[in-house]
Amino acid sequence: MSCTQQMDELVKEYLLFRGFTTTVRALDAEVKSEKDKAFRPDKIVEQFIHFITLYDLNGLKDYWNHFDQSVFERLDPNFMPAIKKMENSLLRMYLINACTNGKQEKVQEFFEKLGSDLQHQLEWKDWFALPFIKNPEENPTFMVYFTRQWQDTMLISLHNLLAVSFQCLPQPKLSTYNEEASRITRLQAENDQLKSKLARTNIGETHESGGTNILSSDNFPPGLDLIDEFYLIPVDTSPADNHSRSFRSFIRGFGTNSGVSGSLNTSPLSGRRASSSPMNRF
Repeated sequence: MSCTQQMDELVKEYLLFRGFTTTVRALDAEVKSEKDKAFRPDKIVEQFIHFITLYDLNGLKDYWNHFDQSVFERLDPNFMPAIKKMENSLLRMYLINACTNGKQEKVQEFFEKLGSDLQHQLEWKDWFALPFIKNPEENPTFMVYFTRQWQDTMLISLHNLLAVSFQCLPQPKLSTYNEEASRITRLQAENDQLKSKLARTNIGETHESGGTNILSSDNFPPGLDLIDEFYLIPVDTSPADNHSRSFRSFIRGFGTNSGVSGSLNTSPLSGRRASSSPMNRF
């Protein structure tokens, strides 16, 4: 399914969700009769071939004029010579098909309808003799157009011209839905790969260091579950270091050197003693 067809389905899904059934029916009818064939060059080429095989000259001209006005006119002027050459090739294929199948009346009809427009074009000067040549497939001027190689090459060129033309057209925002979805999916996949790589790297580093984490609470002695990372910072060897050590020694001796029973809770936040506590001396 092409991108345009997917967008059509999304629009119809939304319309049905909103209850716009009449609009959905109108959309389905227009999609069935649209000339752009969801911007699929292969389907458009098939339609051109259909007009040629049915000898529908008016249908062929109208179909070409549709793309000439809605697509080709919006392209850079440098495309114009190639577009004009492609139009002439389609008309020549129509004539070659008519000659091959013995439809001389269709060849005559072609020049009756388009002769006045083509007679001033140098590319068509020799083609006005085509109705009067008995075996045009053997004539040096026309024989190349009767070959399968020229016909296949022309149809491939038409397909490529349409494909390039559609790519040059400004696209609606809705048509970028698939591109955005693909981009997000790709980024998510890359993110998952990076996460996996990072996890493998961390596991490898853990094994190299003995499989332990010095910041893990399992490595702390009992009763120190509440300390944080700052506890692991080395003690500064500043001039105040002696005073700090003396203060810590005083805290450790608090409750033992004061003559109080060793079962006394020595936490600074526990119940305070009145006059018997050494803290009253300060």
